[in-house]
Amino acid sequence: MDEKPESKVFIKRGEVVGKQVVEKRGYVIGTVKDLSFTITSEGVELAISVDSAGRELNIPWAEIQAIGDVVLLKSQYEKPTPAPTLVAPPAVPTPTPIGVGLEKICPYCEFKNPSDAKFCVRCGRRLPG
Repeated sequence: MDEKPESKVFIKRGEVVGKQVVEKRGYVIGTVKDLSFTITSEGVELAISVDSAGRELNIPWAEIQAIGDVVLLKSQYEKPTPAPTLVAPPAVPTPTPIGVGLEKICPYCEFKNPSDAKFCVRCGRRLPG
């Protein structure tokens, strides 16, 4: 029996990264960002890291049916829903209190000093109270 050795096809990272990933029903579920792998007791398991609406999915290499203009998957995946964007409420400025008793007015130069001042900031004289 004359058997031909199985030819291996190597795929470079640059040929996969950036391609859209399409699940078996035809829905685009994301874009390949990188290749990833894990080491198991059986060997090395390769996967593609996919950005799917702001979330990272690691899809095992065994789930890939074909790589051409897009990466076509064998399985059906849920269409991605965009991750909710959290918007901080606008900052509300704290009003500066204006009122009686919050300042000490110097009787000599009429400068408005902070309420806890013992001496006038402008003329340096002792404030009453």
